[in-house]
Amino acid sequence: MGSPEHALSQVKKKAAEHRKKRLDHIKTRIIVGTATCGVAAGARDVVNALNREIEARKLSHAIVTETGCSGRCDLEPLVQVLRDGEPPVLYNHIDEEKARRIVQQHVQNGEVIDEWTVD
Repeated sequence: MGSPEHALSQVKKKAAEHRKKRLDHIKTRIIVGTATCGVAAGARDVVNALNREIEARKLSHAIVTETGCSGRCDLEPLVQVLRDGEPPVLYNHIDEEKARRIVQQHVQNGEVIDEWTVD
């Protein structure tokens, strides 16, 4: 029987392999700032709208994740779209309607909505 450290190492290794398999098909990551400033500006509603729209459109290649403060409280809610092989795009002042359009235009069709991006 191995040491507790070895057993823990094996568990961590299996978990990492499982996570990699689960996320291999993800081609688009949508990151929403949900620190205090983001939540106060409506980021929770934006996260929910993004998830609902992704589910409604059956976009299994996209996932929404959350992050902390980016230091740009004046631009919240901030949404970053990372599509494989493309530069990241950061959107600002996003509400539920804009979130739905981001999924439709950018995530699904690859069309960046320039007027909402941060320079």
